[in-house]
Amino acid sequence: MNMREEVTQLRHRRAELFDADVLHIFNGQMMYDEFQSNALISNADYVPFNEAMCVHPASKPIFDEAFIQLRAEGHQSSVESYRNIVIEPLQSLFEHHYNAIVLWFGEDVFCQMNLLTVLAYLEQSNYKGKVYLNNFRDDEFKVSQTELLLGSYLHVYEEVLLHQQKPSIDMLPVMHQAIELHLSMLAEDNSVTRYIQNHADLSEGELVERLIAVFPTLGYGDLQYIERIRQVRKV
Repeated sequence: MNMREEVTQLRHRRAELFDADVLHIFNGQMMYDEFQSNALISNADYVPFNEAMCVHPASKPIFDEAFIQLRAEGHQSSVESYRNIVIEPLQSLFEHHYNAIVLWFGEDVFCQMNLLTVLAYLEQSNYKGKVYLNNFRDDEFKVSQTELLLGSYLHVYEEVLLHQQKPSIDMLPVMHQAIELHLSMLAEDNSVTRYIQNHADLSEGELVERLIAVFPTLGYGDLQYIERIRQVRKV
């Protein structure tokens, strides 16, 4: 099923989640652009979450000045650039109250660490509306919708993304699996670094393509893999 058909079905089943008092948050600019260019959402507001929380140190409070500074440094970006790419697109989230928020995030590590951060921020900001997760796999745009209850995500964010520890609270299975995989990637010797070491003959570009194909459950993009390759090869 293509994206337009799936969204049409969702709108038919849950029309109230496409109203003006609802905010949709997409995992990244690419998905945001696709929805915008195809006019898939007309009444509700929608924004992209342009981060990669699966890499580099994080802090709390989420999105405060120290967080912005730390994340910009991790991405080797200026604070101004980080604000333009990550913070500015989220202004609707910061400035308006919505009756419901719909989160469009996939099942891989990249998406799930971003999802965890957004949920933790909603708790931090004392959000009282409804929260829905539209979960999907990248290889097939088939959406599974779940209503989420806030209350434990900020604690899990601290455990996983600040202290690199396994969560002490039961999570949705897809998030639990992603956290396990994310933590395994923090070890110096992991499946990705071994793959890089075992393919020293490949160019950086070829290796990036291979890694994206071999490790789909990570969901890393070019930038994350290039950084890993250069760390391993000490470039």
